[in-house]
Amino acid sequence: MTDSIDLSVSIRDAVIDAVGSSLPVYNGGSPVFTRRPVPVGAPFPMVVISSDITMTDEDGVSYLRPVIVRDVITYGRNDTPASYRLVEEIAYALRHAFHRNRQSLSVDEWSVIDVRATGPRSAPTDDDQTVGRLVGLTVRLAKK
Repeated sequence: MTDSIDLSVSIRDAVIDAVGSSLPVYNGGSPVFTRRPVPVGAPFPMVVISSDITMTDEDGVSYLRPVIVRDVITYGRNDTPASYRLVEEIAYALRHAFHRNRQSLSVDEWSVIDVRATGPRSAPTDDDQTVGRLVGLTVRLAKK
């Protein structure tokens, strides 16, 4: 059985390193959230990191190799072309920061084998005034 693995902090830190300067200041930090719902009044653009979408494995007889899929979603206002483009720019920067970059993440007691990013693609939103772009991450780990 695979130990509990929480990628939230590592992904959040990597997101802030990659795009924190493109985000507004919120409560002394960046609006990068690892749970929903996000706080009321959080500013746009923001990044929301999902919990595990799936957790599978590529284990062998004597080793553990979990494969975890997470979504990293950038949300922003769809009120001006510049706001819309900023959301897309942030999403592409996130893809670039993670794709095939195993050094982008650090997980206690685990080695990161690889990280694959897909997207960005449209993310669901609640209204036409909000735009979202989703980057999917597939993270393969090995027990140290």
